[in-house]
Amino acid sequence: MDEVKDNVDTRTLNTISICSGYEGIGLGLREVVRTRTVCYVEIGVEACEILAKHMEEKTLDEAPVWTNLRTFDTEPWRGKVDMLTGGFPCQPFSVAGKRQGEDDERNLWPDVRRIIDGLGVPIVFLENVPGISRYYWDTIRPELREMDFKIAEGLFTASETGAPHKR
Repeated sequence: MDEVKDNVDTRTLNTISICSGYEGIGLGLREVVRTRTVCYVEIGVEACEILAKHMEEKTLDEAPVWTNLRTFDTEPWRGKVDMLTGGFPCQPFSVAGKRQGEDDERNLWPDVRRIIDGLGVPIVFLENVPGISRYYWDTIRPELREMDFKIAEGLFTASETGAPHKR
């Protein structure tokens, strides 16, 4: 049995987390794959404070926090990161919001795409609300395909993922 264990690639995936919030996506992924967050990229000061608190408590990987996703410099990270994860803001697409979609100034997809392209990561794990579906099919999915990503997707309720709330 040890020879099988010794023959299996158990390396950790170095990850950049965007729009991390409290890093729920990263914590969930850690349940199924070995990851190490090497940088958090945020858009709001409040989220940066939450990340710093959790790093101090040792519940998150210690890593730098870039405080403005729109200005994140990918060059130092290119070729050093295996995966990008994140749930970029849903407000432009949420049925609870104004539903301005791609015209909403909070639509960060163009910045997320720039980061994905700049990092050259082979794996991208993104999540968002069902209200993004049209924009996803018309814009995000085709752009990911243009970048040569093989796409796997799904629509899941919060309860299906083990979350206590109904969404």
